[in-house]
Order: sequence, then structure tokens, then C-alpha cells
Amino acid sequence: MKKPKKVDVHLARVVLAELVKAEAGLRRTRLEKLTLMKCGTRATFDSIFNFLKTNGYAVKASSKRTAPYIITEKGKLFLEALECE
Repeated sequence: MKKPKKVDVHLARVVLAELVKAEAGLRRTRLEKLTLMKCGTRATFDSIFNFLKTNGYAVKASSKRTAPYIITEKGKLFLEALECE
């Protein structure tokens, strides 16, 4: 039986906060650079970012390959919950 992955809530909060700041959205590489300047490593960013995408907290703005990522309403609620902790 697999253990559930542990989520780094501080890094998730940083990623979602960066998406909120950028109202038009951010491309993945720019989001990664902004996040890594504050904390974390590439590996932890990848795992947190995949968690946020698979759970619907962050999505691509369009189907284009280079489309920016934006935060969803579900992501905004998740960010508010993280900030209350």
C-alpha cells in the first residue's frame, strides 16, 4: 500500500501567491524561477506544481503549448485556507 505524498504547504502557498500576483498568469518557467528565489528546489517545485495541477488549483489559460498558468477559484480558496493556518 502506497503512502500518500506529503505536501509542502509553504511552497504551495508561495506558488499560488505568485499566480495571484500575476493576474494575466505566468508561464511555468517564470513561475518556477520566482518560486525558487523564495524557497525550495526544482524537484520540490515540480512535485508541488503537479499536485496543484492535478487537484485543479492551477490550470493553463488556454490549450496552447506556451499558455500561461492561472489560479482557479478552487486554488484561491485553497490559498486562503493555507494562509489561515
